[in-house]
Amino acid sequence: MATDKGADGEDPYGNGGNDAASTDDAAFAIIMEGFAYQGVPLSVPAGAEILVLNLDSAEHDVDAVDGTSFNTDLLGQDERLTFNAPTAPGTYDFTCSNHPEMMGQLIVG
Repeated sequence: MATDKGADGEDPYGNGGNDAASTDDAAFAIIMEGFAYQGVPLSVPAGAEILVLNLDSAEHDVDAVDGTSFNTDLLGQDERLTFNAPTAPGTYDFTCSNHPEMMGQLIVG
């Protein structure tokens, strides 16, 4: 996707360009902010691509409680990655390996 940038590199339309906090191109996203998962529970089709974005200064990840369905790398502040949802329908609980009090659910349909 092309974006128009001004002379100073800023997007004159306020679209955020390639800002790390932007999730505009993601159909499904899990945001980590305030030591909590935002946008959960998240319902997705089987195999859907999911964006994970960490806005906290602490490192976080998204690890399925069952230990096998999905486990992301730890992300630092403003880091992002994508992973694919499981292909088997069901409800998947997940947590952060560094902060087990952070809990979320991924519902695959």
